[in-house]
Amino acid sequence: MNWSYQYITIFKIVSNNYRQFTISFVGVSIIFLLCSALNSLLPVLLRNTANSIQEANNLQTQFLFFAASYSAIWTLSQVLSNIRGIFSAWMLAKCDTTIYEAIINKVFRYPYKKQQNLDPGYVVSDISRSARSFSMVTVGVFWTITPIAVEIIIAISVLYSIMGLTYALLFLLASLVLICISTYVAKSSSNIHRELFEADDNLSSYTVERLGRTYDIKLNNTQHKECHAGKVFFDGYVKTIRKANLHMGIRVGTQGLAIGVVLAFFVILSGTHYGSKLTTGDFVMIIGYITMFTMQLHLMAGTLINLQANIVSLNDGIKYIEEKINLPQKPNTSQTAQGFVLSNLSLSKDNNTILSNITHEFRPGVNIISGASGAGKTTLINTLLGFEESYTGTAYYKGHLINESMSEFILSEVSVAPQKPILIGGTFKDNLLYGTENACSQKIRQVVELLGFSRKDSDTDALLDTVIGATNSELSGGEKQRIAIGRAILRDKPTVILDEPTSALDKETAHTIIEWLAVNIPCLIIVTHDENLKKKYGVAIELNDIRPQAT
Repeated sequence: MNWSYQYITIFKIVSNNYRQFTISFVGVSIIFLLCSALNSLLPVLLRNTANSIQEANNLQTQFLFFAASYSAIWTLSQVLSNIRGIFSAWMLAKCDTTIYEAIINKVFRYPYKKQQNLDPGYVVSDISRSARSFSMVTVGVFWTITPIAVEIIIAISVLYSIMGLTYALLFLLASLVLICISTYVAKSSSNIHRELFEADDNLSSYTVERLGRTYDIKLNNTQHKECHAGKVFFDGYVKTIRKANLHMGIRVGTQGLAIGVVLAFFVILSGTHYGSKLTTGDFVMIIGYITMFTMQLHLMAGTLINLQANIVSLNDGIKYIEEKINLPQKPNTSQTAQGFVLSNLSLSKDNNTILSNITHEFRPGVNIISGASGAGKTTLINTLLGFEESYTGTAYYKGHLINESMSEFILSEVSVAPQKPILIGGTFKDNLLYGTENACSQKIRQVVELLGFSRKDSDTDALLDTVIGATNSELSGGEKQRIAIGRAILRDKPTVILDEPTSALDKETAHTIIEWLAVNIPCLIIVTHDENLKKKYGVAIELNDIRPQAT
């Protein structure tokens, strides 16, 4: 993919979400160019200052004028450099967060199955790296390479007026050759950058995966085994980094050698062939330009290599942003339309039949889905929610065929309490209200009491303000499950789906909650093994390992 297309794509995203970006970008770019122009004048002022010492007429006046001019321009250049640093850092930080936010928001909109196939470690690494890459490309192209080009053009113009056409052309030719070498080295380093990024992705994935199962490592007493496996992994990581850096170092060293040869050539040429024609000031100016030229080309060489790395990173972010997803449907439905209706629903994965010929209409009241572990209960729920599209037969919600684009609409009318909920960092109240915009304090207190957390107002106030954190290490499985049920209730939807809601609850608490839900929720769908619930409400769908059947 063309890097300019990538950059323009991200540029548009940043501009649309950061209103002052274009103005700030132009303003900072002008400051960079102005600094380059001022820096290019410094060797000329040094020349005039040195020449004024040799002139008898107005020696003191000329010397002071040029010396003062040199000091003033140098000071102005430094002040402008500090100003551009402040504004560019502020602007680029906003750019980075804007891109980060755009990619994260796009991933949130991915289909459920697409999200499930993402490696969290890779995603975090890709997003973090690509969010910075736009800023680095901006700095490299517009605030490093472009100003350097301006300095070289000014230098060649001055050298032409002092040294003549031949010297200026040689200077220009040498610049072009070194730029071509740097560009070739940068392009040839693309595979090296990819190796480094893949190594970083693997490191991030390894870290996230291991941190996600610290509890299992403790339970199985496998710390020693994990440390040994980690040593092997990290040794491989270091080997990859060293190999990539060696190849990169050889390329950078070659560039440095070429620049050094050019530096020596122009110093010797100036001192030998043109030495008799030059004043002291001329020689000072030429050496100043050659030194500046050498430093800037070395900077450009490094910038081009970094630019290639950031172009690779930019593509890693673009692939998330440009992922094609179906727009959510917002169908018009009547209040009397039927809810979930299944007819001969079947679903297979990896040549294994998960669901087979399920026919059922979920009516108002309590609908029990039962079955052995692994019989497809979660798959059936995901199908109802639009997360599974590869089924045969038909599945409708309010008369509309269920698919991934219907998922957002379905979940706007259906609350779900999963068996293993994930809590968020924040207070107890924040977790209860996660997923709902409005809930009156009276309803919140009612739910807290129903869930068996508190029975006194003073206790309820303290409980709601309690910070429980995202790790939830102090909460039991039953407490997490009750919070998930509370969320589903407070979302105030006509249909509620509960996945094994009594698995971590005592019988009394489970009975109280289910009784309340059965009375207050128009359509309640419960996935359960609980024999008491099955006897009381009957079984709507019975699943088994061999061939799921509807009842």
